[in-house]
Amino acid sequence: MNFIKQIERLQLLNKLIEEERTQAPEDLANRLGVSRRQLYNYIENLKDIGLEVVFSRKHNSFCYPTQKKLEISFHFKILEEDNVTKINGGFFSKSFFRAFFLHGAGVI
Repeated sequence: MNFIKQIERLQLLNKLIEEERTQAPEDLANRLGVSRRQLYNYIENLKDIGLEVVFSRKHNSFCYPTQKKLEISFHFKILEEDNVTKINGGFFSKSFFRAFFLHGAGVI
């Protein structure tokens, strides 16, 4: 499950940045199991959503210089047949596996 692996990498990256324990970019990329270029893509994604990420030579780590923090959470929930029927407007087929991404109380 590539999606889950990406979320897990992002969670680990975020945790290490918050704790200022990333070490050098090459070491961090190895720890995450990605190339250095992919690491910088993850960091650019963090910047794209509004986080400031910088590398501190003093701490030899990436860090968040502002008070902004990222909270990442996701979960899977097994839906019973009656809930699936409600979500799908009355249609339920056991022959198809469906994934629903839940956000708060609503379904996206």
